[in-house]
Amino acid sequence: IVETTGNGDVSATQIEREIIVDPGFSAKVLALANSAAIALPKKVTSIRDAVMFLGSKQVRQLALTVGVFDLFVGKNDRESLRRRAWWRHSLDAAVCCKWLACKYPGEARPDEAYTCGLLHYIGRTILDRTDPQSYEKVMLAVERGVPVRDAERHFYGCDHVQVSKGVAVKWGFPEMLAEGLNYAEVPDSDGHFARLRACVSLGASLADMVVGGCSSPENCPVAGWALEQFGIQESEWESVVLGATQAVADAKRAA
Repeated sequence: IVETTGNGDVSATQIEREIIVDPGFSAKVLALANSAAIALPKKVTSIRDAVMFLGSKQVRQLALTVGVFDLFVGKNDRESLRRRAWWRHSLDAAVCCKWLACKYPGEARPDEAYTCGLLHYIGRTILDRTDPQSYEKVMLAVERGVPVRDAERHFYGCDHVQVSKGVAVKWGFPEMLAEGLNYAEVPDSDGHFARLRACVSLGASLADMVVGGCSSPENCPVAGWALEQFGIQESEWESVVLGATQAVADAKRAA
């Protein structure tokens, strides 16, 4: 990002391309754009809009500041490995969310869906950074078959979905993004942003399936309420997985 923004002829699209592969830095850019210090007339919901409002110089300064801090990925190999795995999953989920929003147009905009997919694991990183020893215990419990959110609530008193939504509110993200990050909770039938929440739920499941090679909702967990939001029948799911797999493969080739 520092190298890209050092070019005077760089476009907002080029800067966006560098930012969106990093969930942590994407969160910081959105937080800065929506902060009281910037005082924009409306909330910013996409990385591209944030770059347009902030400008390349401010993005460059933020990258320099954050870059030094983020050199410390983990205190040991286990921490680094699990955070890298979360990073890879977040990128794949973001691509799947954007693909879903494009294939099934509706309330969820593709760029907002991508942002939510990219940040939906930010709560796991925060819990891990706060108390990595407890997250070691979470991972051991998950290996024994305990659902990850149950294990997190046991050791932390809260789970990563609650933390993700909480920090989105604290950092001044628009309500739409905060609700999208609440992807594991079934929305009210007439609730706002239900479609975006469903998009993140399905995108996260698709990312796991793309990596694990599972195409059947019977063998891989998929939220029924999220399928209903998109009007996807169980018989269509295999073709949805194939489409998402192709989207992830295309994104990796383009990176």
